[in-house]
Amino acid sequence: MRPERIARFLRSLFERPLLTSIRSRILVIALLPALLAEFGMVTHFTTQALATAEHTLHVRAANAARHLADALPDALANGDTARVHSLLQIEAVNSQLSFARVADAHGNPIASTGSPPRMAHPDEHHRQHAAIRLPAAELPAAALAAIPAAPDGGLLGQVEVGVSLGQIGVFRRDSLIHAALLMLAALALTGALAWRLSNRLAGQLRHVGHVVGRLGCDDLTVRTRLPPQGEVGMLAAGINNMAEALQAHRDELEKRIRDATADLATRKEMAERANQAKSRFFAAASHDLRQPLHALSLFVAALKMRNQPPEAQTLIDNIAASTAAMELLFNALLDISRLDAGVIEAHPVHFPLQKMLLDLNHQFSAVAAEKQLHLRFRPCDVTLYSDPLLIERILANLIANAIRYTDDGGILVGCRRRGRMVRISVIDTGRGIPPEQQESVFHEFVQLHNPARDRSKGLGLGLAIVSRLGRLLGHRVELRSRPDHGSMFSVDVPCGDAHLVQPPTAASAPGQIPADALVLLVDDESAILRGMAELFDNWNIDLVTAHSAAEAVQWLDSIGRVPDIIVSDYRLPDDSDGIEVIARLRQKFGCDIPAILVTGDTAPDTILRISRAGFPLLHKPLRPAKLRALLTHLIQQARAAAVG
Repeated sequence: MRPERIARFLRSLFERPLLTSIRSRILVIALLPALLAEFGMVTHFTTQALATAEHTLHVRAANAARHLADALPDALANGDTARVHSLLQIEAVNSQLSFARVADAHGNPIASTGSPPRMAHPDEHHRQHAAIRLPAAELPAAALAAIPAAPDGGLLGQVEVGVSLGQIGVFRRDSLIHAALLMLAALALTGALAWRLSNRLAGQLRHVGHVVGRLGCDDLTVRTRLPPQGEVGMLAAGINNMAEALQAHRDELEKRIRDATADLATRKEMAERANQAKSRFFAAASHDLRQPLHALSLFVAALKMRNQPPEAQTLIDNIAASTAAMELLFNALLDISRLDAGVIEAHPVHFPLQKMLLDLNHQFSAVAAEKQLHLRFRPCDVTLYSDPLLIERILANLIANAIRYTDDGGILVGCRRRGRMVRISVIDTGRGIPPEQQESVFHEFVQLHNPARDRSKGLGLGLAIVSRLGRLLGHRVELRSRPDHGSMFSVDVPCGDAHLVQPPTAASAPGQIPADALVLLVDDESAILRGMAELFDNWNIDLVTAHSAAEAVQWLDSIGRVPDIIVSDYRLPDDSDGIEVIARLRQKFGCDIPAILVTGDTAPDTILRISRAGFPLLHKPLRPAKLRALLTHLIQQARAAAVG
């Protein structure tokens, strides 16, 4: 077999699936060379032994023929056939001949012993011939004269002997059996040693593999239990060292993580405390600022109802405009607080978009014209399913923001169907927003182009409100912008069903507050009480003012009347609030008197608490018209329920 064929055979043998384990490979490595070596040695020595045995057989036959050729001339010369036969038998026994025969010089048989081979099996025996010659120097002349003349001078005859080759076959069989037994014994011994060694090595490797597997499962406490001798021992020691290093590294990382977590927790707690302090300060500052602004708006409203000279009326109008601008800024802060408090709920309905766009066009066309901007609304004859008030607030903030930051060009408002959604986009040709700042513009108080904090450009809360309203409604708000090329703000709104659009209800004319109605006002600010008194005098509505619930009870007892409605400030002195005041007065008079809470507090928890109490809430500075409409509605509703 060629070497490349042997190499190919061995490679294919080791690539078989059954020889993938260490034990099987060690057994093959141990047994295959031993098998080949033993097979070669047995073949070599058996061949040599057979050749030696065959040579010995040939030599024995030749010696027997030569010995008979030397012993038979005398007997043949004397014609002693019995002696010839006796000599043949003796030699056949001594030399283990299968047959022997003697013929004269003419080939006629004289004597024989044994069975000569048949013609059908000539190869079963080895034949050896020898000529029988008469040594003339050793015989007398009379004996020579008596011997018939030989055809070849002194040739008396020919002897032929044969040995059976069956002995060679028996020897070969015995040799092969012995060789096979010896080879099996050697293979068994080699296999036992290889099995023992492979078991030990495989066990060590399995142990190492188990340890590595547990290390891979994050069990860094496991170690190998092998002595450090040999290659496997060195591997086990290396794995132990690696496990110890990993455990030490993990302990160090866990310590660092614990320290970092503790530090982050401390920082988070500090940030939360700072944020709470900021919120408390912001809420307190907002409340304190809203109080005088509320009183100012009441005095301005009272002044506007009186006949004033034109010059004074102009000043009053300017004061009212400034007060309204401040009110808009405070209301933006209020919207953020209400959204954070979660008191604003979405009420989705099916409504047409086109009517909303027409209303927005009427609202902002004059504002855009003042800046010489072209405001366009592309017709969108689609029906949406969402809260129309909140959608209108989103679009109003986006349009106002686009007008505020566009100096030249215009603003386009349009929509496009996208499957079951409608994308409403507000596109402007303004200054644009850099990519790295497009996320921050949705945060509170972020204004990219107002470093001087010009209040005419707002507080930077419009987009923050848009972002919160989008999350509240579950609508995606997207911004695409390039500096100096403008921006596009988009909101995705689900499509609605035009057949489910509810027809608008006719607005009823506001009623009048009954002439005998009595309103109770509780507030700890004297300026607010005076302003409200002036306003109610102009409305010709009876009003009782008090700084606290006790003072209110005292005044009501003195006049002997029950108020038709209670208007109370939420934050009052002595750690009381408007909810407690309303509850106390209701308990005193034994009826659920309608009530309105007024507050300048914008803290989310305060707004949430008032909302859960179920009272109508007005924020300072409040609009007198809104207060009067709410008073009228609640008083008429209460009297209608009493009559029914």
